[in-house]
Amino acid sequence: MGNRSPGSRRPIKASEKKVGGLILALFLLLVPTACGAWQSGPQNETEPIRQQEADSHDNVSKQPGSNSDDFITVEVIVESDRDSASGFKTEINARKNPQSASYDTIELPYRETFEVSKDAFIPLPSVRLQADAADDAEWISCTILYDGEEVATHLSRGDGTQAACEKKFHLGPG
Repeated sequence: MGNRSPGSRRPIKASEKKVGGLILALFLLLVPTACGAWQSGPQNETEPIRQQEADSHDNVSKQPGSNSDDFITVEVIVESDRDSASGFKTEINARKNPQSASYDTIELPYRETFEVSKDAFIPLPSVRLQADAADDAEWISCTILYDGEEVATHLSRGDGTQAACEKKFHLGPG
């Protein structure tokens, strides 16, 4: 080793060539898939039509040309041991197109669905829901779901009770 000139290099071993070739092959396979260059498309011209028909039956509330991945589906639910509640109010505080609903009286069980566009930074900072139990009710509850997953729930018992649910976005643990 001491006899080598400053510009000379040691020969590359066959095992090093194999490892380098393997790394290059993995790189060439993974980069196009990570960048979205390889996507499976329709196998024939009738497949997109069948997919559009299937999509149209899945969710009638979808907007034309929308993809469910483009929206957060927010569901608010109110339940009680009675058939009505009063003072219902919900606020969907979306960055784009905030929505709200307010009713003096609702029939129970009550469920309403909202769609919130995901094309904003922190698209859904908060959702709030409240409802007052009927005078003769023993309990009332509320639930908030994001894409079918429960994110907030509250059960209240007693005279003149109110159910209040809130889900706020915040950074960090908790």
